[in-house]
Amino acid sequence: MLGESINYLGGQMKKSIFRQIDRFELLSCYVFCFCFNTIFDYFKSLSIDSYFLYDFLKQLYDYQTLIVLLISFIVVISHYQIVSRKKVEVHCRIIVGDTIWSAVLRYFVECLILLGVAFGISVVLNVIVDTSITNNLYLSYVFFIYILISSGQVKRYESI
Repeated sequence: MLGESINYLGGQMKKSIFRQIDRFELLSCYVFCFCFNTIFDYFKSLSIDSYFLYDFLKQLYDYQTLIVLLISFIVVISHYQIVSRKKVEVHCRIIVGDTIWSAVLRYFVECLILLGVAFGISVVLNVIVDTSITNNLYLSYVFFIYILISSGQVKRYESI
């Protein structure tokens, strides 16, 4: 049963609209955003003796949420560009007999897998540096919402 499921998923991933380089780009964007958030949390937990360094980092701490939101916005823009480049491919898959529902489902599942891997890497990093995963959990929720929204965007490419 498990082997059949893995074979089915492997066959479905071959039909994915993402290429290996797209997967790598998206995964690296997610990991960068999560790691940046973790590094902020780690610097908060350090006791810094230098007044100048502390003052500099304090200014960054004050704007951590804004900085992380801007970085996540850059990730969302990158994600949008990847999906936008796939308009013709989605349309061609529909022409050759694939259904829009299966294309959107494959897209959604693959994005969630990439997000889950990036979140897993961030959890491991958080455990190593002994920080809370709460901020990364919120960030993954933001990315999940965007994946839901972008799934609707993929559906729009049925007729370009």
